[in-house]
Amino acid sequence: MANLRPSENNKYRALWEFAHRRAAVDSIPSMLNIARSNTCNFKCVYCPDHRVGNNIARHELRGTTWDNLLALVPRIEWLAFHGISEFMIDRNFFDIVRRCGEAGSTLAINTNGSVCTPKHLEALTAYPGRLSMIFSLDAAGPEFFLRIRGWDFWRVIRNIRTYVESFENRRDRTWLGLSFVIMKSNVKEMLPFVFLAKALKVDGVKYYRLCDGNDWRISTEIGDTFDYRGESTDAFVDEYNQELERTRRAAEILGLSYLELPAPVLEKAKEQLQETAEPSCQEVSPDHHAGSMPG
Repeated sequence: MANLRPSENNKYRALWEFAHRRAAVDSIPSMLNIARSNTCNFKCVYCPDHRVGNNIARHELRGTTWDNLLALVPRIEWLAFHGISEFMIDRNFFDIVRRCGEAGSTLAINTNGSVCTPKHLEALTAYPGRLSMIFSLDAAGPEFFLRIRGWDFWRVIRNIRTYVESFENRRDRTWLGLSFVIMKSNVKEMLPFVFLAKALKVDGVKYYRLCDGNDWRISTEIGDTFDYRGESTDAFVDEYNQELERTRRAAEILGLSYLELPAPVLEKAKEQLQETAEPSCQEVSPDHHAGSMPG
């Protein structure tokens, strides 16, 4: 294994340890998900970090904790940066990307699409390894985007288009996708979102249910109120199931190369939801969208 990169050496050591049923291991996981901070330039109404009454201070990993994580980078094959934060505005973004590139790691970024400077484009276009970028939108048009994310929809769309065009010569090593959190007020945008993905020429779309069980209300940028529990999919099961199928069919007809949909709610589960006063969270929380590069 002398000629292998540290990440390859770590992977094969892990396989050897597993095959020999070692209880004490020297290898580390080959995939690492990092939320380096909770700093974001958006205040999405469904984000638990922005709910009314939350007083969690802004912070980031630093000092010994961060140094220890950086020391793992050369041994990791797949590094994802996500969480309740926007990685593209991290003050160490370019240093982190450089380190990941030197390690030959797959770099996975979940972003709101608000940042697209020439320096970011240069760093990511020149990235030597595989790159995965997922743009979280939750809307197919500007009205709901402003309500839920409080930002300029068209500016984000222009940024995504710029990334797609800039990565044209490295698409064999790049996966680009959009993500969509399903809520009562945007469920009818699920199908148009497939058309948006095709127009932007991304590789695929990932849909998630709004995590059930939370209960708060927050003012939106358009002046109305976002009722979390009223927006969760337990509140519109039949419509949710219908739009899942419509979206699946649209993606099939349009030839979308990758589609990830949550499961429909079955009749028995519907009855249980109606009888349960406190619904439980059954799907992925919307702040964990990063995902891996399919294929």
